[in-house]
Amino acid sequence: MVAMNATQLLARAVSAPAVATVHVGRHVMSSEQTGHMARYAGNGRWTVDYLPGRQLTKDQALAAMKVAAVNSATGQEREIGRWAAALGLTTAEAVGLAAMRAGAAAERAMGLDR
Repeated sequence: MVAMNATQLLARAVSAPAVATVHVGRHVMSSEQTGHMARYAGNGRWTVDYLPGRQLTKDQALAAMKVAAVNSATGQEREIGRWAAALGLTTAEAVGLAAMRAGAAAERAMGLDR
């Protein structure tokens, strides 16, 4: 094993992918890394804004929020794949749905929707 100096260790830490941070409250899940939200629907079920019509378990909602909070370019492909699988989706489907909904929301906020 090669020893690293302090500068190398710092550079490695800075370049490491950020972990998706999701704040879980009693009725809402949110993250600073995404505008998506999960809301408690009652009876142990949650809804996530980019997965309309689906009611999820708390663990599934957390997985959906983590997918939305990270980008596939972060080096977390394995984790994204596991979170997507928990939703019954492929990685591409989960990331794509989160991205499409985020883009549509941004367009609405800027008045660009049709």
